[in-house]
Amino acid sequence: MTGLFEREVGPAWRTLHPRVRERYGLTAGEGHEAVGVGRMTDLARHPLAVPALWLGTLDDFLFPEGGTDVPFTIVTEPFVDCDGNEALTLRRRFETSPPRTFVDTLRWNPARGCLTDLFGHRGHVAADVHVDAEDGALALSIGTQWLRIGGRYLALPSPLSVDGRLRDWYDDEADRFRVAASITNPLLGRVFGYDGAFENELRPSDGDATARPALGGIALPGETA
Repeated sequence: MTGLFEREVGPAWRTLHPRVRERYGLTAGEGHEAVGVGRMTDLARHPLAVPALWLGTLDDFLFPEGGTDVPFTIVTEPFVDCDGNEALTLRRRFETSPPRTFVDTLRWNPARGCLTDLFGHRGHVAADVHVDAEDGALALSIGTQWLRIGGRYLALPSPLSVDGRLRDWYDDEADRFRVAASITNPLLGRVFGYDGAFENELRPSDGDATARPALGGIALPGETA
């Protein structure tokens, strides 16, 4: 089975660093999850965006705290959801005060021809995600964003949408992964972002479905419910 990220990247997948392919090439049939442990050298957020970021904590999707040298963990688990779709969930915990959790789930969206990211435990906010290989690094960018209202996904207008970029690569000299993410808005500029480094290991997945967001039965943007 081909992993979600490999499917999205296509032939350029083989140009990624081997450790990046190992981390992001997981599939549900292998029975493993990737566990990263490290520190964020910087957690940044725009003061005017704090109210919106605080609302994200109600569903473990974004948070208003900032800081430097913040410990964090990230668990990446592939699985097959209750609708039979290959999916990948990412659970991040940041040791801010108070500690915050940020979860999202990726699925392939045939109707959009790309990955769709469902944020939080309920997937009320979703986004198209495009993935490329850049000099051995995995580069993600956010496309159209969607808000689910009454069972339908509505595209967010430009003033309310963001431009999201994430780059994940392996630093051979430091012998660890590095990650940099930035979310910007046309009106506010940089809304949220982080830079950090972490070590990664593959562990057997316990298959505990209760730890995953409850997104079964949710149609993705462009799909028919």
